Formats: sequence, structure tokens, C-alpha cells
Amino acid sequence: MQIIDDTINFLKTLSFVDVVFFFAVLALMLLIIVLIYFIRENHIEEDNNITFNNNLPDKKIDDNQENSEITSLKEITEALEQAEPGAVILNKYEEEQEEKAIISYEELLKRKNDFAINYSEEENLSEDLTVKKVDLDNLVNKDVSIEPNLKVSVISYEKEEAFLEALKQLQQKLN
Repeated sequence: MQIIDDTINFLKTLSFVDVVFFFAVLALMLLIIVLIYFIRENHIEEDNNITFNNNLPDKKIDDNQENSEITSLKEITEALEQAEPGAVILNKYEEEQEEKAIISYEELLKRKNDFAINYSEEENLSEDLTVKKVDLDNLVNKDVSIEPNLKVSVISYEKEEAFLEALKQLQQKLN
């Protein structure tokens, strides 16, 4: 009874605006709780509505037989092995991404020369510096294949051993 009297006395000390604000905050908190509840229930229903393409034969399992679970599991695995996967329906965006997707490093190497930038002018400023003007009207050329100039230099085994020894000596001096 004391709690109710204290609550009534607290509400009497508040002005009309304070009481309205107090009950508005309580109502908003109640609405937020209800909203969170509905959102969670909606997600649970979506999770339960997942459907699978069942290509399995409809066989009833006899619970009275011994090893019925094992035989039914064998039947299910055999049916899954024999079942053909269903066709996947893709939208336009997914189809485009599938076409552009690079799955392996070999495929990346094959596709790297598919496109090249067209240049309208080329000017050599020095031996090492070449300036090229990009042709904005014809930006990409699909027919050109560019071969990279990779220079791989291999050092001899003796030089590699000497380098390793120098690193070991440096490590000893640092310690």
C-alpha cells in the first residue's frame, strides 16, 4: 500500500506537462518492446518457412523393425546420391556476376589480356619515360593481347650462401 501512496504523491508533485511527458515515454518504451517482439517473431517464422526440393521417394518407415533408423538412413543417402540437383534460378545481377567471376588463378591469368586501353598518341620524353594519351572515344580494346615484360634474375647458390652468412653475422652483432 505504501508503494501506491508514494507513486500517487510523486505524480502529484509533477506538473501537467511532466505527467504527459512521463506517460509518453512509458508508451514509447512499450511500443518499442512490442516492435522488437514482432520483429523477432517474424524472423523465426521466416526461418521455419525454408523449403527444400525433395526428390526423395515417399517411403514410410516401419518403426517396428530392428535397425529401422539405419535402413532409413541408407535409403535417404542412396536417394540423395541418385537425385539430380535442381536448377538454380538466377536474376540478372547474379548472372552478370557469374559471368565476370574469376574462380582460379589460372582463369585470372587467362582473362588479364582480354582488355587493353586504347591510346591515341605516344610521346617518348626520355629512354625510360613514355607518355601516352588515352583515346576517350575508344577506351577499351578487347582484341589486343599484351604480353608482360618480366625479367627474372636468379642469383647463384654461392651468392645466396654469402648473403645468408652476412645476415647471420648481422644478427649476432645486433644481439
